[in-house]
Amino acid sequence: MKEVGRAFARTLLLFSSALWCGALLFFAVAGARIVLETAGSRHLGGLVNRALLDALDVGSFAMVALLFVLVLVAKKSVEDSPFPTGLIVRLLVVALAGAFASLLVITPEMVSVRDRMPVAIDLVDKSDPLRKAWGRLHGYSSLALAVRILSAGTIFFLAARRSRRAERAPEETGAF
Repeated sequence: MKEVGRAFARTLLLFSSALWCGALLFFAVAGARIVLETAGSRHLGGLVNRALLDALDVGSFAMVALLFVLVLVAKKSVEDSPFPTGLIVRLLVVALAGAFASLLVITPEMVSVRDRMPVAIDLVDKSDPLRKAWGRLHGYSSLALAVRILSAGTIFFLAARRSRRAERAPEETGAF
């Protein structure tokens, strides 16, 4: 029965990490662009993108907590571990730091810089110091998102690995 619980936790770990990575990747590749192209202005699109990014940030906190619990439940004894638990936990900490930086440091600073601009960001000259500062912050925001995408994807692939004992078992028994 214990083995069934571990297998179920591992399945949920795989599903949750794939879902999380997919949501982050969709926003990075298509979501933000679609909003900016369909909004009436870049300013309105930016407001919608901020709300979506905030939701992804908060969702990242929840996913890190869920995945941490699932890793602990799915963990086996040290000699039969199907995936490197320590590495997955470290990746969760890195992803948590990225979400924290995005939600509580970078995004509020971007909003502050944008609010100090006398006109909509589209109308601010690209050489303006505020526009440059906003651009730098946008780069940091993109980096924080990329860190979470890579962490979630790596967690998925690490969790998907089969244990060495499970791979040797068919050979030892003569089964195919």
